[in-house]
Amino acid sequence: MFRSTLCYLHNDNSTLMLLRNKKNNDVNEGKWIGVGGKFEENETAGSCLKREVFEETGLALTSFRFHGIIYFRNDEYPDEEMYLYSAGISDEEAGIIKKHDCSEGNLSFIPDDKILSLDLWEGDRLFLKDLLDGKRRISYDLTYEKGKLVKQETVDIKNILFDLDGTLIDTGEGIMKSAQYALQTMGIKADDYRELTFFVGPPLMYTYTKRYGVDEKTAREMVRLYRERYGPAGLFESEPYPGLRECLTLLRAQGYKLFVSSSKPEHMCRTLLEHFDLTGYFDDIAGSTPDGRIDTKSEVLYELFRRNEKDASFIGSSVLVGDTKFDVNGANDVGISCVGVSYGYGEKEELLSLGAVTVVNSMPEINSSLFTGII
Repeated sequence: MFRSTLCYLHNDNSTLMLLRNKKNNDVNEGKWIGVGGKFEENETAGSCLKREVFEETGLALTSFRFHGIIYFRNDEYPDEEMYLYSAGISDEEAGIIKKHDCSEGNLSFIPDDKILSLDLWEGDRLFLKDLLDGKRRISYDLTYEKGKLVKQETVDIKNILFDLDGTLIDTGEGIMKSAQYALQTMGIKADDYRELTFFVGPPLMYTYTKRYGVDEKTAREMVRLYRERYGPAGLFESEPYPGLRECLTLLRAQGYKLFVSSSKPEHMCRTLLEHFDLTGYFDDIAGSTPDGRIDTKSEVLYELFRRNEKDASFIGSSVLVGDTKFDVNGANDVGISCVGVSYGYGEKEELLSLGAVTVVNSMPEINSSLFTGII
């Protein structure tokens, strides 16, 4: 099974469509599809998407929304795992596309109410209708025989991947006090630790370099100082969110597999969860590594995928639950849906604008009906 991306770009009640009519021996010859293509070695879904959109349209795409994975089973061609995306673009960006000569076929912005009358693959018609109807998570397993769609199934959510900081446990006090300690030790003014909420969620290296403009060597020293305080003290200046145990108990009773996917070092995740007697709720716990090999949310998610690679449908049946833009962006990049939580350290409107399929306001709202409702 090979992997690919497909993206539909929207502008002014129209969607960019590509009529495949320029390549020889093209399986899509004569069909209207979105833009996208096959993964190259070591690409994430997000990096593949951006490369393919640029090659086919000339547009350097900066933001996009993941919807789901479409599995194609075909008696005539290799099976395919396609990552479905959409993006809204400005009039200026649409102008760039209109000037671009695509080697794959003819690009046209088609009014949304005319798209389903085009010559489309039957399966494409299925998920395009969902997309035009505003559905946020769209995932199907489609089987073709002799070019005809003979079977269609939705892909259910089976695996729930939780961020830790600001999602399962309110770890803010310990993180902010430890960040303050590192800053003050380095001579940087930080009088009120409560003003350092931006440290909760992203990797420490990212925050120290981007927020304070220090070089990598200085940032690593700041991370060392942070951990000097956080390990013995800050880690335990935290508290599980109300309703956490009841939520996890209910989800496990409903048959979901539960995982932790955190930018916090994995050994710290395990120590903290053991401290609150929560480890037993989770099938696996993945976090960053002290050496920086695994650091970003995307890298942590890929590590979890690697550990579960024997389950061919693991990625397609997983959803991430998290509280910041780093969770949504990481999920978009690797190709899974994200449910946002507003009770942590992110903003509801930001999470939705970045592509969260929904945002919940409390732990009790994270229940089985939520995950069946977004399929």
